[in-house]
This record gives sequence, structure tokens and C-alpha cells, in this order.
Amino acid sequence: MRITITALGTRGDVQPMIALGKTIQKPGVEVRLIAGSNFEGWIKGHGLGFVPSLDMESLMNSDKGQTWSESSNNPLQEVQVMRALLHEHAHRMYLPMQECAPDTDFWIAGFTSEAYVQAVTEATGKGYLNAMLQPQYPTVSGEASVTPLVPTRNNPLNRLMGKFVERVLWSILKETTNTFRTSHLGLPPHTFGSYQKARRKAHTLFGFSPKVVPNAPDWDRICHICGYWFLDEAQQDSPSAELSAFLEAGDAPVYIGFGSMSHRDPQHTLNLILEALKHTRQRAVVASGWNSADLQVRSDQVLLVSSVSHNWLFPRVSAVVHHGGAGTTAAGLRAGKPTLIIPHMSDQPYWGRRVHELGVGAAPIPRHKLNVARLAAAITQITTDPAMRQRAEALGRHIRAEDGLKNASDLIQQLSS
Repeated sequence: MRITITALGTRGDVQPMIALGKTIQKPGVEVRLIAGSNFEGWIKGHGLGFVPSLDMESLMNSDKGQTWSESSNNPLQEVQVMRALLHEHAHRMYLPMQECAPDTDFWIAGFTSEAYVQAVTEATGKGYLNAMLQPQYPTVSGEASVTPLVPTRNNPLNRLMGKFVERVLWSILKETTNTFRTSHLGLPPHTFGSYQKARRKAHTLFGFSPKVVPNAPDWDRICHICGYWFLDEAQQDSPSAELSAFLEAGDAPVYIGFGSMSHRDPQHTLNLILEALKHTRQRAVVASGWNSADLQVRSDQVLLVSSVSHNWLFPRVSAVVHHGGAGTTAAGLRAGKPTLIIPHMSDQPYWGRRVHELGVGAAPIPRHKLNVARLAAAITQITTDPAMRQRAEALGRHIRAEDGLKNASDLIQQLSS
């Protein structure tokens, strides 16, 4: 059997899918990933097959990508940019799926590719399931709703909002999905109703902890919360001599990093961070996810790194500050560290809200509202609140005791047979 996983996105989207692929690959089951061309060596290094697709990290550093990542104050702009990016680049996402269709026996679709995978499986008669890192499924539950109207309790308005969001997402996907269906696969175009009817037949595995996102009371039996899908890479967990020396030179620092979220003026963002750290008198490891070699740090209390293993570093810091990507959020919670999320776009505001609701982090600060005073106050809170630290440590123990990969693997074996 050959299973094809669509892992379209940035590193945080791909990493859990590599972990999932490694877990389900065994004698008689060959797994390959369709992912950005920049991840070829990484994926093949884990013994998985690889098919190149859109390099999302390069896209995020483009002008449109920067506009997208700076859209935390303008949901309409976010939708417009997403639609424009899909119109321009979707063919680089779905054509590799068409190439893989003849010799794929079963598909696993990530969030950004579900509509295209549904089309391929409809054309070929093969099965598929969804592997999601966020609870993108309508429900009355406020806790399990990415965009609830009543976040604090179960309410039918939350389900209505979830269905509205599905319509918005379909408005973004409609043109490219139907181009793929009609021009490449010979299928009739979907309406919103026919697409929803088709996708509701597929099971969805959620790669997060039920301690973080509780099971919604009205989710169908096709929804399964498995636990997180962590990829532990011993070969990548060796720190640089500079980082080791910095950690040994004083108290545990704060980690600050915005992952693949680019910004037009990275030095301005870094200066804001440095000023906030000066107010809090905290040491920090700052990951320069802005892809700039010209950033300047004039402080022996701050170490600037280009990248670092979250699995290795997070247990060694006092708290984590980041953009709220699903993978980085999971790593911080697993390490049991108080968290501050600076959401930029997409599902990031949801993870910021959940971290705060669980009492394991400060209230999120949307990227467009970030300033020195707010950042300094939040860093002070997550580094000095003992009750928050205790809750974060307890949640970390729960997450480390879960086996999300085994749970997912068992379900995939059952559903693909």
C-alpha cells in the first residue's frame, strides 16, 4: 500500500506530518509527502518519499506573503490576500496530487489541501482522511471553535459562526478547486453544498491534546482527537557552542520567535523586543524568523539565533513568546512553559486565546497592537506568576504522557484497510 500525505505549508505544518508518516510507514506500507521543495532533504532524511510542491516559506517572504502575515487587524484583507495567492499558486499545489493519483492507494489531507484531495479521490475512487492541526469544524463549543461568537460556553451561535467561516473558506477555494476538478480531472464543479456533503464523508484526525481542545459535544463520530504529533530529532538537537554558553551564563532566558511570519521592517520589531526586555530585565534567546542577516543586537543579555530546535531549547527556558503557530504552541505546552502568543493571522488568535483560557499564558497581543509596554507587561506576567507556572507544568506533564501518534496510527490503519 502507498499512502500519500499532503503537507503543504511552512515548517510547523510539515513537521507533524513527517512524524505521522514515520509512524505509519512499515513493511507493506510506503509513505510519501507532498510538501514544499525546500523540505526535500529533511523529509527524505526521515526515510519518507517526497514529491515537491509550493515553497510556502519563500512565499511568506514575498510582498503578498508579508501582507498576509501582517493582516491581524484586517480579516477582510486576509481573505483577499489568501484568494489572490491561491489564484496565482494553486496549480503548484494540486498538480503534484494529480501526478501521484495513479499509484496512491490512500490519502491523508492537511487543512490547506482538503478540497484538492477530495477531488482526486472522487476521480480515482480511493479513500482519504483529514489530518488537522486546528479544530476547523463547526460546533456549539466555544472552546473548540476557532472563531466563536461566545468563546466561554456552548452556544448554537458558535456553530452558526463555524458554518459561516466554512462559506468564507469555500469562497477562497472555489475557483481553484473547480478549475482542478473540471479542467484536470473531468469532474463536475462543486457548489458549496455539494462540497460540504462530500467532505463530511471523510474522517478527521486532530493532532492536538484533548487537554488543550476538549472534544466538542456535537462533533460527528468522524472527528477524532488523537493528541499531538511530535517529531523528536536527536540529530538536530545539538545546540551551538554559543547557545550553550549563553544558557550557562545566567538565569533561564525567555524564548522569543515568530517562526515563518515575516515583517517589512525586522529591525524595528527586534528593537521593540529589546526595549521590552530591558524593562523586564530578562535574558532572552531571540529566533530571527524574519530571514535577515543584518539584524543588530547590542546587549549581552540577548542571544540572536537564526533557528533552534524547540524540542531541545524549550525545556531550558523560563517562558516562550511566539506567533501562535500550532506546532510552536504545542512545543511550548509540552515543555510546560508559560506562554505569550503574538498572533498574526489564520488560527494563531485561537491558540493565543486557548493558552490564556487554560491559565497557562498571558492574554494574547495581536501583532498590530504590539508595543513595548504591552510586551514588557506580558513578559513580566509569564515569568513571575507562580500559579501560571504550576498550571503550565501540570499541562506539560499531561501532554508528555499522551501518545497522539499511536492513536492516529491505529485509526489510520483501521480506516485505510
